[in-house]
Amino acid sequence: MKKFFKASRPEWLLVGLLAVLAPVDAPAETGDVSHKLTVKSFIDFGHLVSGDNPYGPGASIDAHPSMLPLNRTGVTVIQESALNRFDVSVGLTGLIWWPYGGGITDPIERVMNVKPMIPIARARWQFGSQASVAGAFLVGTFPYKYNPDAKDLGEYLYRGGTYPGFLTSTEGWLLMNRASNYSHGALLSLSQMNGKLKHNFSLFMETQYYPVGDFSPGYDFSFTQKWFEIGGGVVLNHYLSSRPSALTPKAADNTYITGHVKDSAGTVSEITWLSNSPPTDTIKDTVKIGHWTLKGAKVMARAALNLGSLLPENIRGSEDLRIFTEVAILGVKDYPIYYNDRTRRMPIMAGINLPTAKLLDVLSLQVEYYKSLYNDIQQFNVNSLPVWQTATTDSVTRDDWKWSIYAKKSVNKLVTVYAQAADDHFRLTDGHYKVSSVPLTSSLSDWYYLIRLEFALR
Repeated sequence: MKKFFKASRPEWLLVGLLAVLAPVDAPAETGDVSHKLTVKSFIDFGHLVSGDNPYGPGASIDAHPSMLPLNRTGVTVIQESALNRFDVSVGLTGLIWWPYGGGITDPIERVMNVKPMIPIARARWQFGSQASVAGAFLVGTFPYKYNPDAKDLGEYLYRGGTYPGFLTSTEGWLLMNRASNYSHGALLSLSQMNGKLKHNFSLFMETQYYPVGDFSPGYDFSFTQKWFEIGGGVVLNHYLSSRPSALTPKAADNTYITGHVKDSAGTVSEITWLSNSPPTDTIKDTVKIGHWTLKGAKVMARAALNLGSLLPENIRGSEDLRIFTEVAILGVKDYPIYYNDRTRRMPIMAGINLPTAKLLDVLSLQVEYYKSLYNDIQQFNVNSLPVWQTATTDSVTRDDWKWSIYAKKSVNKLVTVYAQAADDHFRLTDGHYKVSSVPLTSSLSDWYYLIRLEFALR
């Protein structure tokens, strides 16, 4: 029997895979195609009350913008069509936006801009049965979110970098309800135990930063019970690359040297320095020449405690009294100078949904601690180098703590109101389509607020 299984292993794997993927308890093939049209429109208004930008002052940018108007208007149309267990969703968004300037702006930043966007363009095949194993396979462009509690901060596994380990709250375009990953690629989702245990296998493509076209395999899971939820995951950033040499640039700004130096007292020691910033001491010899890489592994763990059922049912909201946290390591492997302390690549988020006696759908408070010594991705943003722009300064340690307050209220089936105030990783896009290289909220005194009025027809 052992010999039979060993000789037939490929065939048994194929049979097992087909058994899992085969539609169980599938409805009869009716041949009828169902359609659903969704139309949404929103308007955002608010202010960057106080901010910082080290690349100001300039003709169009202030070093310390204050009461900078924040405006966005969008219209989204999504068409869904389904046939049995196969469905397709395609959408188009028209975003009306005003470029970030601050002060006396250039003419290009005093004009309303219109940006077309594709919010979703994906195909999905659903299979299996909730009683055993159910799942779905998605391919195309679609939003992906693994942490339902992350309203603003969090979602580090896909929204955080590795080298450099920068964080984002917005991508410069959409300013609210963006705590998810705008994904391009494939996703296989499996659920067991009537949906209590879920697995997600992703293969998403890099579309924003060079080298564009690389794929990053990922996996995350969640286990949900009445009182708690736990989850975790890993993403292998840039691990499938068609140009592996591009992941480790040989530029001078991306080169470090380890060697022995002798100081004025004659003491010899081994140190590491940037190739373009040699030490003042006498260099005796070189031990190693190295380069930083864009390739890296990210890991994440999260947990939530659901205490909402302790509240009286007549005043309990669906998300009330939920306490949650998420922690990640943005680059498991250490490298000299910028990345020699793993704890400084470890963002930690915690939050709670406060009860409101059904006055609001949700009122979420989040805080974050991320003690990275750096926050400027100018070198990465402009030159695609896996390094930070500046060395350690006291000014960047001011942004170790972040906070966010998020509220939502459904007025009726058509109208929903959102509000958000935060000191997070807020970035904006200027009139030349460049996203700010540093968060404009870089200290506890910097913050913004936004109010959104959203209309939807489904």
